[in-house]
Amino acid sequence: MLIDSHAHTSDTKFDEDRQTVIDRAFNNGLKYIIEVGCEPPFWDKVAELSKQEKIYSMFGLHPQDADKFNDELLTKLKILLNDKKCVAVGEIGLDYHFEGYSKDLQKEIFAKQINLALEINKPICVHCRDAYDDMVEIFKTFKQLPKGVIHCFSGSFEQAKVVLNMGFLIGIDGPCTYPKSSKLTNVIENVPLDKLLVETDCPYLAPQKYRGTRNEPSYVIEVAKKIAEIKHLAFDEVCNVITKNTIDLYNL
Repeated sequence: MLIDSHAHTSDTKFDEDRQTVIDRAFNNGLKYIIEVGCEPPFWDKVAELSKQEKIYSMFGLHPQDADKFNDELLTKLKILLNDKKCVAVGEIGLDYHFEGYSKDLQKEIFAKQINLALEINKPICVHCRDAYDDMVEIFKTFKQLPKGVIHCFSGSFEQAKVVLNMGFLIGIDGPCTYPKSSKLTNVIENVPLDKLLVETDCPYLAPQKYRGTRNEPSYVIEVAKKIAEIKHLAFDEVCNVITKNTIDLYNL
């Protein structure tokens, strides 16, 4: 059994067949889906989805929405984070890929949400795109950090070692299956299996087998297969260890 530790089935791309997609995931052996609410307009939909037996949630403010942060939003976020099905604060972080966003504001709101996770004693799920050094510098400002995962990791093994030493796990997604993924292959080869999670980030980043189509939770199996191939391990062993990692991180 596997857990898709990072899904966005609340996305509008699933509006026509959302429940079919969710049912297909569980029919294919997934144990749980962790649904991510990182955009305020989708928070209520994520909360509703997490009422299903095998779906958990996390809530946070995506870095590209940092300018939406205000007291009213924070009040609602705190309510959602205290729901019994909510397992983490996320996804939160930094994203410097696109222009037009304030880096200083992103850093400020990221730090505030880390503090929030510490207050409520929940892990964090971190989005980091083209902002690795600033992410690490923010982490260094904290005497204590929450547990967490660097979602959809795209850095080098040297960068992975830094965040591993800070107590974070590494989230592996569909790009590990792409032909030009040598850097990520090196990360998977060298990071211990008990430090990895598998994710889809659906509807984005479909594995190579389904590339160009909408990603969905059941496709997380392809990510686990690739990890098993790269690490020369049995598929069942990979599933067992990574599922335990996810359960331990998110207290499932």
